[in-house]
Amino acid sequence: MAFVRLPFFPRVSPAIIAAFLASVLMLLVPAIWNGFPFLFFDSGAYFERPFDGSLSAGRSMTYGAWLALLRFPNFWPVAIAQSALSVWTIYLVLRTHGLRDRPVALPLVLLCTAAFLALATALPWFAGQLMPDLFAGLAVVAFYLLLFKREDLHRFERFALIALIVFAGAAHNATFAVMIALTAAAAVIFLVNREIVKAAGLKLAAIAVLLTALAVPSINFALAGQFAWTPGGMSFIFSRLVQDGIVARYLKDNCPDRAIKLCKFEKQIPKTADDFLWHQGLKGPFVSIGGWTDGAEEMKRIAIGSLLRYPGMHVQTALQSTAIQLVRVKSGDGLVREVWSAYEAITRLAPEMNVAVNTSQQRFNLIGRTVDAFNQFHVPLTLGAMALLPLLLLLAWRRGNLRDTDLFAATLILALLANAFVTGVLSNPHHRYGARIAWIAPFLWSVVLVQLFVLRREWQESAIRWLIEAGLLPKPATIELPVKKEEES
Repeated sequence: MAFVRLPFFPRVSPAIIAAFLASVLMLLVPAIWNGFPFLFFDSGAYFERPFDGSLSAGRSMTYGAWLALLRFPNFWPVAIAQSALSVWTIYLVLRTHGLRDRPVALPLVLLCTAAFLALATALPWFAGQLMPDLFAGLAVVAFYLLLFKREDLHRFERFALIALIVFAGAAHNATFAVMIALTAAAAVIFLVNREIVKAAGLKLAAIAVLLTALAVPSINFALAGQFAWTPGGMSFIFSRLVQDGIVARYLKDNCPDRAIKLCKFEKQIPKTADDFLWHQGLKGPFVSIGGWTDGAEEMKRIAIGSLLRYPGMHVQTALQSTAIQLVRVKSGDGLVREVWSAYEAITRLAPEMNVAVNTSQQRFNLIGRTVDAFNQFHVPLTLGAMALLPLLLLLAWRRGNLRDTDLFAATLILALLANAFVTGVLSNPHHRYGARIAWIAPFLWSVVLVQLFVLRREWQESAIRWLIEAGLLPKPATIELPVKKEEES
């Protein structure tokens, strides 16, 4: 009996499968070198969530369940799955940008693109890390594919991309906020020009956002017995106000006041957000006013009060934080030795992993120099790729039409700005917040180069003509054919 392929699933060639597996392996190289998936300060808190059955400030129960389900052996299934999802989204972008009908070129381009991203961007450092940061970038790519490449995707792929966005949004509040911003922007463009944003693509994006809004409290209820959102948002916002000096000014103008608990700690208010939240111990001002839960009401009251009294200061510091966050794109932020809470969580919940953890490069504090070396070219390459994104839109405006890479660039620009605002203003600037989306910029330019040199003949001709005019290529030699003289009659 002959095999009949189900129309629901795409057909994949053996060459693509081989290129896919090799690409996954390339993204895993940094984690393999480390000897264990990378740990961040918050990795342990995420891992503990489903086991403790409790909600924690800023730590998603959804991502905690992901870590718990894929923890054996030594969390390698997490790193493999995250790397595979990364390669899958890269493959979808390449296939839907002209390589669908190039069965020979597609596997080779996939391999080259994965190798480039593994070497030149922060992607592998997120793919091999036990944190939800990777999914922020993958969600942006998935959003773009659903919105603008829906017709080039199989039905299964559309459902899978929606699921990816839902998981990404449920795994981190900031990612969900960015998805809301992108969907709102797409809705506005749809109302203005329905040729750019189609109703079918916008519908899929909106469904993903709505499902995320339902998934977060539902998963929290199923695993923690609380139909509630992941807590802690107010504390992160307040910590940024501490770092920008707004809280210190408010206390100076209003203390002493018995109604403000922080007045007792006016002289102890730190200079940075991280010090306020994490580094002052049990007797610090944050814990003393009630911490994440009991202190939320006072922090909210001070935040609103300061906004009403110093609106200009709020606007100025918000713009500064957004700008700072936009250019913070270093790889490996936070991959240090002193992630003691993560070690403690593994010792308590998965002691069989202790040997692997304690013999990793990270445990001996050997990651820093390696990451610094990569950042020597990661940072300028990423910032340069980001800075050149508007060039594609300028060329589209001069040309009078939008190509797929132009739409990709527009989506990424909006995502970068939304991410910078959400993380920089509603939390505080960190390199990992920027790098987790910024790696898409070099990826986008690699797609442009593929179209330029592999797919589009007119682009090749234009590039060759420009290089000749610039003197970088020699002019083609002209061949003069002999002209026969007419015989005299």
